[in-house]
Amino acid sequence: MVNEFVEMGSATINPIAHIWQNLIYYLPGLIGALVVGIIGYLIGLLFGNITEKLLIKWGLDKWVDKNDYSHVLLNIKLSKLSAQLVKWGIFIAFLAPAANLIRLTTLATILTQFALWVPGLIFAIILTAVGLIISKLIAKNIHVSKNNKISKVVAEITQTIIIILFLDVALRQIGVQIQFIETIILIIIGAVLLAIAIAIGIGLSGSIKQYSNKLMNLAVEYKNKSATKKTTTKKKK
Repeated sequence: MVNEFVEMGSATINPIAHIWQNLIYYLPGLIGALVVGIIGYLIGLLFGNITEKLLIKWGLDKWVDKNDYSHVLLNIKLSKLSAQLVKWGIFIAFLAPAANLIRLTTLATILTQFALWVPGLIFAIILTAVGLIISKLIAKNIHVSKNNKISKVVAEITQTIIIILFLDVALRQIGVQIQFIETIILIIIGAVLLAIAIAIGIGLSGSIKQYSNKLMNLAVEYKNKSATKKTTTKKKK
């Protein structure tokens, strides 16, 4: 009977003791990682706010609104976007040293890999924003006359192609395999270019037909005038 109570006590105490030992073993590393993470977040928050205020002071958002780039950027303020990228970029940079303090190998490996992957994501976001602005700038230079429908279509197509190309590069930065998507993009671009060529050809054919009709009318008028002159000359003789 006594032995049964001893065994029951051991069965209850041993798991608790094992949990306590693991807690003592892992707790310092977890606390250290938490402290490093909080410090990284506070530093990121500080530099993020400084970045936002500097960009507002330099008039970046006003420049975007003045040049009508806000629509293509989905009304996202570049100052706020830059501030968020700086804040989270700094915070994530602290994840790698924080992960080294954790004695949980699997969790440390995940955090380290995530910290190495995020800079590519930040660069992809920046590249996408730059691509959107460049596409809008080129489209504006192409579509100078608002009454010209052809230039408007060409501008929109050009803008779409530039955005797709920048998105292609941006997706590569975050490790997205897009060979299949690239093939589809090339097919779309080829089809668009073919449609443009056909449209231009149809437009030119109409212009050429009108021009040839004018030449024919001029030739007929010249022929009639020549015939009239000859008749008049014969009558005088």
